[in-house]
Amino acid sequence: MLRDREKRVLAIGGAVAAFLLLMTFLVFPGVSRIKSQARAVAAAEADLAEVRKARPEIERIQKETAAKTGIVRSAANVKESPISRVTSALQEAGIPPAALNIKSGGGRDGESFREETFDVRIENLTYLEAVNTLQRLSAGTLPVAVRSASLKSRYDDPRYLDVTLRVGFLTPKP
Repeated sequence: MLRDREKRVLAIGGAVAAFLLLMTFLVFPGVSRIKSQARAVAAAEADLAEVRKARPEIERIQKETAAKTGIVRSAANVKESPISRVTSALQEAGIPPAALNIKSGGGRDGESFREETFDVRIENLTYLEAVNTLQRLSAGTLPVAVRSASLKSRYDDPRYLDVTLRVGFLTPKP
């Protein structure tokens, strides 16, 4: 048996309590969720802007990859062994056979290609000859990838180098 004034105070207090519960459990978490999603949207937009800036580079790499893939696929029709093709390409570059030593390093299967590796040792090269050899191997019509290059100055004449290359000869997987 409450008086009217007490009923009004209880009703107002209940409304305030309900309002506070509503704010605590629904509105504040919703606002927090909106803020975190706004941060996620801003991060995604920044990532998208970076991808858009990198798009010309990605397209250039895709074209180069397609060109290299064409070279690899066309090289599959050649009957020569990979080691003889690498040897002949180096001799065409002006490397004398006496200065050239090639050893097979085994093979490994990739996603789309098989790679036969070779350790190529070349003695008595000038710096220019070494650069031309690397350029000829990596940018030529031979389906190879130069995996590593070690250039060492000769102890008897520092104008010349001994070059050790790890070359991967690519062939399509059957």
